[in-house]
Amino acid sequence: MDEYVHVRSSDHDDQFGRYLNVCITIFASLTYCYAISRNIPKGFPRLLSVLPIIYIFTLIPFQLSSSFHLVMGAGFFICPLACLKLVLFSFDKGPLISSQMTYLRFLAIACLPIKLTLAIHAVLARLVFHIDADPPFGNHFLLSTSFQDFWGKRWNLMVSDILRQTVYKPVRHVFSRSWGMYVAILATFTVSGLLHELLLFYAGRQQPRWDLLGFFILHGTCLAVEVRVKRSLNGKWQLNRLFSTALMNGFLICSCFWLFLPCFERLNVRVMVIEDLANFTKLLSNVLK
Repeated sequence: MDEYVHVRSSDHDDQFGRYLNVCITIFASLTYCYAISRNIPKGFPRLLSVLPIIYIFTLIPFQLSSSFHLVMGAGFFICPLACLKLVLFSFDKGPLISSQMTYLRFLAIACLPIKLTLAIHAVLARLVFHIDADPPFGNHFLLSTSFQDFWGKRWNLMVSDILRQTVYKPVRHVFSRSWGMYVAILATFTVSGLLHELLLFYAGRQQPRWDLLGFFILHGTCLAVEVRVKRSLNGKWQLNRLFSTALMNGFLICSCFWLFLPCFERLNVRVMVIEDLANFTKLLSNVLK
């Protein structure tokens, strides 16, 4: 029994040590970006200076493999969100560029989902960092009447805004006016799908089957077609709102059950979550003893 307790204690100490090491790595990396990279000319010179940090951030979730929640948290907030913010930062764009950017604000905006909806997060962000928090999700996303409405105004606005700046706008700038928008839409959804596949790989360490990529390419294609049809009709004809909402939700649910949810079923996400809760309960009980 004593040996078992000693082993569990060692496991918890090892997890805490890894978590502490990850925090120090993130802190040191962003300090470097704030103190050194910020003073390098914008553009490719600054991008070259932050590329090592981006590479480090992509490896961080592998250091937290013992916890599903920590892996997904690090995989989402640090890679890709922090990485995409650093790419924008390299070209003097995005949330990390401000004349009033203090060191603490820089750390907070780089690491955290600044555009939050929960009131407690909004209050904390405003009190501690003086940051106005915007909602990551629009109101009543199940009332979406179209792909544009769902992806552009209601679902995960924080990530949509980052992808719009890092993928959509640059791609649209490169291609011609006539087809640039549609190519940019498909490129944005393809990148989003690849990032979701990366998150899934962080969580399960399984060879990707590209279901999530297919899900986002499907929705990106539908969005591009929808935009084209709307432009052709020029507002002359429009579906009934109730019917379009039902149609959109039906397509969303069917595509989720077809391509989105099976990925998480293969990973036994429910088992991972239960194990995380059990480990947290044990850790908490050991601390309170």
